[in-house]
Amino acid sequence: MSWLNGSIRSNLSLAVPALVLALVVALIVGIYAPTFLLAGNLGNLVNRVVPLGLVALGEAVVLFAGRIDLSLGAIMSLATALMATLSVQIGWLAIPEVLSDGALCGLFTAAGVVLLRVNPLIMTLATSAVVKGATLLILPSPGGEVDYTWYEMFFGMDEPLGLPLYLIVSIFLIAFVVLGWTRFGRTLYAVGSDERSAYANGVNVRLMDVAVFTIAGVLAAGAGVVMSIRILSGDPLIGDPYTLDAIAAAVLGSVALKGGRGNVLGVLAGVIALVLISNAFNLLEIDTNIQAIVKGLIFVLALVFFMRGKAVETA
Repeated sequence: MSWLNGSIRSNLSLAVPALVLALVVALIVGIYAPTFLLAGNLGNLVNRVVPLGLVALGEAVVLFAGRIDLSLGAIMSLATALMATLSVQIGWLAIPEVLSDGALCGLFTAAGVVLLRVNPLIMTLATSAVVKGATLLILPSPGGEVDYTWYEMFFGMDEPLGLPLYLIVSIFLIAFVVLGWTRFGRTLYAVGSDERSAYANGVNVRLMDVAVFTIAGVLAAGAGVVMSIRILSGDPLIGDPYTLDAIAAAVLGSVALKGGRGNVLGVLAGVIALVLISNAFNLLEIDTNIQAIVKGLIFVLALVFFMRGKAVETA
């Protein structure tokens, strides 16, 4: 079992920087904003972690393979629009329908990357444009309706120990096991570390591209489902800020943009840190424009820190 303990220690070490940042932010906010520790606010934090966590996990899976996906925010918006129009008509069947549509968006991206050999960065921008256009056709402005009973069942009284917490913990635990101790996970990291070497050793790189973009699409659609239940409607633009936030959370959690390094524990830690920072600004009543600047600076600093660490490792 020594290999298992070593793997867990390695995974935890990658999550440390983001966890330290989250702890520092929590301590500062706890001192200057006593309402931070109230159950209602903690429940709100968990509720905000869920959609960002799902999108960030999807982005991380793509990054592990050495790709990038800039369409996940648009897919999330599409999911809210579909939920707001379909849930009234077909009830709970809207959820698998929306998740399937997210998978189709991922397959569309994969088709461009695999069959047409389009660079993932360019292809996902194209996917984002197509999906955003389709979303605006379905729901030109915020609106629609999601049954309030869904909100009561999922979010309840905004308590921290509720269904949202169990959902996000379960999903990340499953991802932790699959990516850390299965053949799929090992193959994913192999492709991200050295695509040519992986191909030479019999890895079907094209199939891996299809898998990661499809998984990312499903997770982004899942985030949209959660968000639509939370706001009880749809919004064609609500997912736009999640694209950068998801990448920032992944990088903050020690995921390498070039692929082959990182783990889901770090991603979750990065998500928690970003949500805490956003909540801190709200509680301290600081301008949201300053919040955007701070997020951008954190993203840049995280990139510099971890890319420098990578350079030291390879020197």
